[in-house]
Amino acid sequence: MILSKTLRTPQLLFRTAMATDKERVIKFLTDHFAKEEPCLRALRLGPKTTEAIFNTTVTRCLKYPFSTVVLQENGDLAGCLVASVWNRTDPIGNADFDDSGVPEKLKLFVQFINNAHANFWKIAPPHVNSVIHREMGSVAPEFTRLGIATKMVYTNMTKRNIQKYNICGVISETSSLANQLLLEKQGFKHLKELPYSDIKDSKGNEILKLDDGTTALRLNYKAIEDYGDLPE
Repeated sequence: MILSKTLRTPQLLFRTAMATDKERVIKFLTDHFAKEEPCLRALRLGPKTTEAIFNTTVTRCLKYPFSTVVLQENGDLAGCLVASVWNRTDPIGNADFDDSGVPEKLKLFVQFINNAHANFWKIAPPHVNSVIHREMGSVAPEFTRLGIATKMVYTNMTKRNIQKYNICGVISETSSLANQLLLEKQGFKHLKELPYSDIKDSKGNEILKLDDGTTALRLNYKAIEDYGDLPE
């Protein structure tokens, strides 16, 4: 006789990230995103180096109601997504990741990502004046393949929030093949693709050798009308 063990599907709570979540979101990104995101993994960065970038990004994103935390039954995080609002009238730097005081290789990578969205408003449809900028997202390894990343694409996308901030679309830089495929399946269109081979240090050496098959960074966009009927 063969005995089978049924694993209980974990009960997870998806909710809007608040200012009080800041420290644990930064810790979650440090513990997971910094180690599991292919580019950061390839750069082999210490926690203190990544914490500074995460702090600036999370602080900016938590000013808006479009970031998500995914809570386990014990209150620990299983995943998170941080997202901000970027307006056409804002300075370009409002959407940038902070590269101040970081090592050369990380500085080059951050500048590379910032360059991906630098001319977004020149190629965006003229009626688009405000977008949600999905900046960082991560799911703990033990909770992958449960649809968490897919659900976070839509969480907090309510008609009320969209109208309040005059949101016309969503942009996202995807640095891994997995996330590129995820957003493609969710109806995002990639506007721009930048090969990682273009990132070279002061000696002309390529700084990124990824282990997941990704060869380029993508800038993706999805118009708000393509989300269909959003909840109130």
